[in-house]
Amino acid sequence: MGKKSFIGRKNESAYLKNAIEKRNKGILVYGPRQVGKTALIIDVLENQMQTKYIYYECVKGSFQYNVELFAKTCAEATGLEYIARMRDIFDIFDVLNESTSGKHIIVVIDEYPYMRSSLSKDTLDSYMQRIIDTSRNLSIIFSGSWMSVMKEMLEYDSPLFNRITATLEVRPFNYLESALFYPNLPTRDKIAFYSVFGGYPFALSMLDPKETLEENIARLLVREGSPVRITLENILVREVLKSDFPEEILVRIGNGKLKYNEIKDMMSEDVSGTLDRMLKRLVAMGIVTKTSPINRKDDKKKMFYEISDNLLRFFNTYIKKNNSLIRRVPEDVFVKELINPSLDTYISRRFENLCNEYFQLVSPIDVVDIGTYWYDDKRKRTNGEFDSALKLRNGTYMVFEAKYLKNKMDMTLYEKEKRKILEVKGLQVSGMGFISSSGFSFDTKNLPDRFISGEELYSIQNP
Repeated sequence: MGKKSFIGRKNESAYLKNAIEKRNKGILVYGPRQVGKTALIIDVLENQMQTKYIYYECVKGSFQYNVELFAKTCAEATGLEYIARMRDIFDIFDVLNESTSGKHIIVVIDEYPYMRSSLSKDTLDSYMQRIIDTSRNLSIIFSGSWMSVMKEMLEYDSPLFNRITATLEVRPFNYLESALFYPNLPTRDKIAFYSVFGGYPFALSMLDPKETLEENIARLLVREGSPVRITLENILVREVLKSDFPEEILVRIGNGKLKYNEIKDMMSEDVSGTLDRMLKRLVAMGIVTKTSPINRKDDKKKMFYEISDNLLRFFNTYIKKNNSLIRRVPEDVFVKELINPSLDTYISRRFENLCNEYFQLVSPIDVVDIGTYWYDDKRKRTNGEFDSALKLRNGTYMVFEAKYLKNKMDMTLYEKEKRKILEVKGLQVSGMGFISSSGFSFDTKNLPDRFISGEELYSIQNP
């Protein structure tokens, strides 16, 4: 079979391939829904290793029904038709062990939490413990989207503790990997596309780089019935909000970076009492990120919540709360009137996070933390945050201002931004820098500060 087109995931592919080649018996692959876990696993097994494997995707149903379907899958994969009639999961794996003739067999159990939840807590994990302990030439890859559930399998009191010997978290693509889907766009457009469509492969694969950003937004996010919008509404968001999650919680956060009390004040009283539990669950699922300035890590008053991925953030900022309006106006009118007026502001805030992703990729070992820097200027009775900051091993900080600009940053703007930093009293900074999406109109070589252009952000190699 010819090699299929597969974009990105070099590090993840190498890690998974190595774990399989070393014959790890238990391998855990987890990450948000629609992030590309299955595609990654299949690409490694089928195209990179060209090895035989058994792939089974669990369903929402009883344990016995899953065993029945698993038996049929194993029968088809091995050619041993009698396996299809078996109804004991231990017997099925015993046959697989006996039929290997010393050959390595990989069994992929996708959406493992579905089958796991059909039995009482830890029961299926204990079954798998016994199967792994008695297997000779089998490797089992457990894959799933409920991150908190998958992480439970690694805990000390889990039956699978020490049986899972290789663990891989698959996250949405970073800004460099996402740009592989639109490599020929100008730098400023790459920033804009990433700010809106984020790093989910299912959405990136449907982009048309020949269309404008606004046209892609209209076709993929505003248009009712588009595959991306259907996925967001019926898979990602519904999975997040099922059970007791109010639909408004992610809409309220939107494009913001909000404190707990700010979110609580926006929610209805019947929800606010359970807000802490809901936010903790969203953080555990990787949907929401809980952050604090790198110089105020222990200050609970400076802890903020924000939606983790740009696509989910954009969807909840502009689309979800305007469903009724979208049905009444043409797509292009909605984009022009409701999105365009604030789109640059939206992108500029996402550009700050992109810059921190850049520092995560390139920073030397003497940088011990990366994030925002909070300051309180008591003399002026003002406070605020610097977009990007690097904490150095010596305890000092280097702060950066990030600007999403249509034109190059000129000397006047540079001096103005530098003056703003210098006027803040009490900063523990050893240096400062400036990041401009469109570069700089002046010679930066002989200036003492650090200057990073948008082109430089995209010129590095993804490690």
